[in-house]
Amino acid sequence: MNDLSQYSRSQMERFQRHFSLDGFGIEAQTRLLNSRVVVIGAGGLGAPILTYLAAAGVGTIDVIDHDVVDRSNLHRQVIHSEDSIGQPKTASAAAVMRGLHPEIIIHEHQEPITAANALELIAEADIVVDGSDNFATRYVVADACEIADKPMVSGSILRFAGQVSLFWAGHGPTYRDLYPEAPDAGEVPTCAQAGVLGVLPGVIGSIMATETIKFLTGIGRTLLGRVLTYDAMNSSFREITLHPDPERTPVTTIGADVSGLGGFTPEPEPVVEDPEFNPFTGEPKRDDELTPAQLRELMASGLIGGIVDVREPWEHQMGTIEGAVNIPLGDLLGNPGEDDAAVSGLHQDSGRPVVLYCKIGVRSRRALEALRQRHPEAELRNLIGGYELYKQL
Repeated sequence: MNDLSQYSRSQMERFQRHFSLDGFGIEAQTRLLNSRVVVIGAGGLGAPILTYLAAAGVGTIDVIDHDVVDRSNLHRQVIHSEDSIGQPKTASAAAVMRGLHPEIIIHEHQEPITAANALELIAEADIVVDGSDNFATRYVVADACEIADKPMVSGSILRFAGQVSLFWAGHGPTYRDLYPEAPDAGEVPTCAQAGVLGVLPGVIGSIMATETIKFLTGIGRTLLGRVLTYDAMNSSFREITLHPDPERTPVTTIGADVSGLGGFTPEPEPVVEDPEFNPFTGEPKRDDELTPAQLRELMASGLIGGIVDVREPWEHQMGTIEGAVNIPLGDLLGNPGEDDAAVSGLHQDSGRPVVLYCKIGVRSRRALEALRQRHPEAELRNLIGGYELYKQL
């Protein structure tokens, strides 16, 4: 393992601090160089994971992400830049990784990981690192790792807090020992809905990269059997001991209980013009909801009393439905006086329904329920999928 013949001159210069590190050395570095890691996600968590694994000298990395670089994500996805907006995240990340370690082998998979392809995508991995941002994908990855007997470093972030652990069926607890059942659709907000402190994924993703390197090289004590949580607001770490559940039935199918949670279902279907469910939350369409096509038809016929955007003013300024009035959800919930009267007045003046919308239909649903309690006579409608779906259809 101490043979330097497989290293180029530039690699020997690049990794010399590892070579001379007591407790690491040439042997551990060579293990990294001969390892293959599959990383799910090239976003907030993926940015530090991919950056540090490439820079540390992991020989082969598979990057799985279906998305493209967007300006709204750059405050936390620091592996990307303004110059890469609109590019596939896999390509943008790969360019940075090759800049750190030109000899690295990178396999780009510009696709979601699903029940249909998960086992194939992780088949050659020595370890899987899950930096995805939704429960559906996390369960799919966790189930595939359990079936394929692959160790998995898992991390998650939301608002000001995050957590990290290492799962490995047969050697310690699995993701389903920590979370036996998937949450109901819409029960846990995504980072897009609730927000996330930009530096938080840097902290959690760096720990995930550290755990990956420790596992591959055999140094230190990993987080197998332990869950590490971090509270950025209090600058505090907390550790929770986790044991395998002896009563848990081993996983034999992938993501069987996560269809409709958002993310990607085992057999993703394209969004149609008249969706029967919210593609961002998985919730079925309700009787008091309109699809984008239905809203456009009513607008064209002059049958809408008014349209209310309950997003924040900065969101409204970035793009809105023509003719919409911006009344943020917080104002409607906390100060029902003037703003509440404005919404009610739109309906009373015309006798036609008032349509509420937000980014993906979650905040506007809350606004609708609050207004309905105060004005049961008002005819209110929620735009399913919000402005995001309206833009796409």
